[in-house]
Amino acid sequence: MGKRNRKLSYCTTEKLELDLSSCWIDEGTGAGHKCSKPSIKTVAITKSNDIKIKNRIGGFFKEHNIIAYGFNKDSLNIDVVFLLNGYACLCRAGSHTGNAANTTISLVSNQKPKELMQELAEAEIIVEKQGQGIYHFQYMFGFQIIVCDKLSHKENTWLETILNN
Repeated sequence: MGKRNRKLSYCTTEKLELDLSSCWIDEGTGAGHKCSKPSIKTVAITKSNDIKIKNRIGGFFKEHNIIAYGFNKDSLNIDVVFLLNGYACLCRAGSHTGNAANTTISLVSNQKPKELMQELAEAEIIVEKQGQGIYHFQYMFGFQIIVCDKLSHKENTWLETILNN
């Protein structure tokens, strides 16, 4: 096979500036979610389809991926899911593929987000455990919840490398 027939494989990471502030309120108001705004960051990973990531976290990734991290068990809620779903729709609209099946959203939390799990159950959204510290559900896009304190050291290191890149 000559060089002209080779496919170009790529995987890029870039920081996103998404405003998730509407998902939280100050503790003093007493309305809505009762947690102060955490320091949430987002990263976009674009990956060609011929690249296979052979670990539990990256194996979930498709062509377009949004990773939101910095949550704790109290700050990750259903509002975050709705907002990131909306951002993913905007990203998909600008994509040449325009296919929801090529987009994933990962939510990274230090501890298991019990409130979010309860809200998903109440909304009749099925959450499937994929092993220690990883959960998947479908809400227009494929979502995964990653619970850092339940991951292996190797998985945490891989994830930190991606997020800090």
